[in-house]
Amino acid sequence: MKNSKVICRPCKEQNNWEIQGPDGKVLDKHFATRFECVKEGERLAMECGCELCVLDHYE
Repeated sequence: MKNSKVICRPCKEQNNWEIQGPDGKVLDKHFATRFECVKEGERLAMECGCELCVLDHYE
C-alpha cells in the first residue's frame, strides 16, 4: 500500500478525532476522545498489518 500506516489525529474541522487508513482515506466515523480513536486505530492497524501513528495536531 502507498501509505503503510494508520494515523490517528485531531479532526481539522471539528472538535474530535479521526482516523486516516492505510489507503489515505479518512474514515467516516469520528471519535469524541483521543483514547477511543487510538483504541480503534490499534485494531485497524493490526487488522491491516501496518504501523499506527498518533498525532497530537492535524498535519
